[in-house]
Amino acid sequence: MAAVLDLNGSMLSAAFGTLLTGFAAWALTRELAPDDDAAAFLALALSWPAHLFLGASSVLLPFVALFLVRIVNRSTGPMARPFDTVAILGFTIWAAISLGQHLILLLAAAAFSLNATLRDPQRNHLLAAAVCLAVFGWLVAGAFPLTFGYVGLQDWWIVLLLAGANILVLAQAGEPASVCDVFSERLDKKRVAAGLVLGFLVAFQALITEGRAAWLETPIWACLVAVPVSLLARRLWKWGHS
Repeated sequence: MAAVLDLNGSMLSAAFGTLLTGFAAWALTRELAPDDDAAAFLALALSWPAHLFLGASSVLLPFVALFLVRIVNRSTGPMARPFDTVAILGFTIWAAISLGQHLILLLAAAAFSLNATLRDPQRNHLLAAAVCLAVFGWLVAGAFPLTFGYVGLQDWWIVLLLAGANILVLAQAGEPASVCDVFSERLDKKRVAAGLVLGFLVAFQALITEGRAAWLETPIWACLVAVPVSLLARRLWKWGHS
């Protein structure tokens, strides 16, 4: 009887983990490419086998990227309230320490700085950026030194391929058609582009920090693959029916 209960618990846990992984990939991709609904569902489809067969079950990094990208692209609409800023700041610091990926704090500082300088700037986020830099310095100088994993030549080729593919997405992007969650106002092109770059860098820092293991730890890579693949599929479809 106990074995049956353990089995059922394991199955329930596995099912929940798979759903959470898919949701994380879908939600992040929605932020990286707001106008491309297909990319989000493709990321979800890619994340499930990655979770089941490769063990890419850690969703903490995609959620970190999700919150940081939303700060930059303003998909929610209004500026972050003080409570929102403190909550995201605290979550990011906790995630960086938990994952042992201190470079997240540098990217968080970049996200807050971008929000403080792009259209409709939120100047107080420069203070949040300064806090991220201060915590990064404290971690590196203290008991949590910065470490780097092994990254081979083939890993760099994959990174370059992903970077080039997403640069092509940025190059062909026009003015966003999507509007923010609260107001009927279109998203800003520069903010959306900065969000995609930021999402890529969050994934990249995991690779250089954790090494090759980072490829199999998180579904964030499904998001970065889905965005350019979806664009390529749409272009081929149009070409085939023109």
